[in-house]
Amino acid sequence: MDRMVEIARFQYPADAQVLIALLKSEGIECYLRNELSTQILSHIDVGGARVEILESDVPRAMELMKEGGFDLPEENESPEGMISATNWMNRVPVLKKYSLPVQMIFLSIIVILALALFLGLGLLLQQANPI
Repeated sequence: MDRMVEIARFQYPADAQVLIALLKSEGIECYLRNELSTQILSHIDVGGARVEILESDVPRAMELMKEGGFDLPEENESPEGMISATNWMNRVPVLKKYSLPVQMIFLSIIVILALALFLGLGLLLQQANPI
């Protein structure tokens, strides 16, 4: 099974749309990671909006990016940061077998449950100790 890899990073998600349109027009499926967090947390550096594709599509995508005038990594730049997307969820054995969208849904549910628990405990404490 191919894994998703990062091929480009943009400060603003709108800037990534040109590359995404180019890749999709050539039949390369892609995913824009950090789109919403980059927009919502624009005052915080969250690493930018990341364009990710299947690893098997990287050579063709690099050709298209070069032809399209996009920045490619320098020769002395480590390909590790360009080729492999850091995905900490793949290190969790239970999540490793699921696709990226399922992993993201699972993470969202955990965050929502944690926030609900935090807010619930806050309300209980407020009722127990009114000011």
